[in-house]
Parts: sequence; C-alpha cells; structure tokens
Amino acid sequence: MNRSHMSNPTRSRLVDQLVFLDEQITMYLDSYPSQQKIQIKQYVKLLERLLELDDVNLVQTLSKVTVIGSNITICYEEEGSNELFTVVLPTEIDPDQNRISLFSPIGNQLLSRSTGETFILQTPEAEYSVRIVGTALS
Repeated sequence: MNRSHMSNPTRSRLVDQLVFLDEQITMYLDSYPSQQKIQIKQYVKLLERLLELDDVNLVQTLSKVTVIGSNITICYEEEGSNELFTVVLPTEIDPDQNRISLFSPIGNQLLSRSTGETFILQTPEAEYSVRIVGTALS
C-alpha cells in the first residue's frame, strides 16, 4: 500500500477499527454468543477487502455498506416508519443519540448490511422486517 492511501482519513479510520478489533475482540466477545463472534470475523474480512480498494471506490462503497461509524437509516416495513442508528465502538455509545455498540443486538445485525437490503431485525422484545434505506459514514 502506498503512502497516499495511509494519509486518507477514512482509510485510517478503517485501519484503526481493525487494530481495535484485533486488540480488544477477545475481551468484548467472551460474554457474547458465538454467532456474534462469527459476524465480527466476517466484518474484519469486509474491512480487509475495503482497504484493498482505491480511494474513489472505497468512498463509493462506504456510502452503501454499514461499517463502524456509519449512520444507518432503517425502515420498519410494517409501520413504514424510519429510525436512524449509528454503529460505534463500545467506548462511544450514547443511547439517547441512537449511538449503539457494534456488539449490541441491533448494532451487530446492522454491521456489514447494504443500502436496500431487507432482513428480519431480531430484538429481545420482537422481530421486525426492516429495510436499510440509507447508509453514510459519519
């Protein structure tokens, strides 16, 4: 990778995420179900693929896929209402601002999802059919 790529702030944020996950993953995942461990490993692979892209394609892709730091607007299919979440590291959560941890039940399910994707969002209270209507890196 050439030096110009490393000076890109977006690219640097993704590298920082990989470092965080590499250094902290065991501590955080010890108390989570094995399914979340699999999803985090898939997310790490996604980050590695993203970092292989040139800067233009990286920015374009990040406008369509959920990564840590993304603002995600979901539409609840049955109600037709929208809700905005930001998936963040555990040290940056703020429930009042819908800043949710990547390890939370909702955050983990939103991670790596693409704009336009429809899926069943499972919460401790219920299941909802939702569609990702927008994704933007904050």
